[in-house]
Amino acid sequence: MPYLRGWMWAGLCGALLLGGCRSTSEDLSSFLQRSRRMRLQPVAWEPVTALTFDTGEALAAGRVVDGEWEVRDGRLWAVAGDGHRAVLLLASGWDPVRIEFDAACFGVGRRLGDITILLNTTADGEFFKRGYALTTGSFWNHCTTFYRDGMPLARTEYSPLLSGRVNRVVLEFNRGHIRYWLNDEIILEAWDEAPQAMLQERWIGIRTWDTLMWVDNLRVSRGLP
Repeated sequence: MPYLRGWMWAGLCGALLLGGCRSTSEDLSSFLQRSRRMRLQPVAWEPVTALTFDTGEALAAGRVVDGEWEVRDGRLWAVAGDGHRAVLLLASGWDPVRIEFDAACFGVGRRLGDITILLNTTADGEFFKRGYALTTGSFWNHCTTFYRDGMPLARTEYSPLLSGRVNRVVLEFNRGHIRYWLNDEIILEAWDEAPQAMLQERWIGIRTWDTLMWVDNLRVSRGLP
């Protein structure tokens, strides 16, 4: 029955065409949100600490572990240092935890250092080799990297930093699920299958490398059970 097979083929083609037409009407931005839900552990965030730098109180309560830092014009500045410039500002201890702040780096020529969040680190010269370090702009703005105890856990050869541009930096750590956001874009995501315990005697801090940088509007939130 050739004519029947012909009608069946035409009907199948029509259904595929109609299905294809319907799919194009869907908002494609929804696919980005779907991708962000892969292996996601939902959490509600409760703010626990917020720091601004209108005075020097927050810097005085923290610890400068490398380089020179100062408060001026309502911001915290990394002003000098040969290599690392790092300051520890808050106690660690929360998991899940969300850390966010504004930051801008100012390069010299093509040399632009990184913006780094230190998490669960120690207040000594080994701060980059203890806990987690989450960087963007690494190796003169060539990559973005997660470190655990000084060793790369995940990296990508992508860094969108621009000299002088104000960035909103966000780190989310949720029982080993790590997300690093820059200006509302997830730059790098990874899973540490054996995550470190977040210890109250350790620190949350900020770091850059041999670059003038300021930070402001630092906020830390904990994940609710």
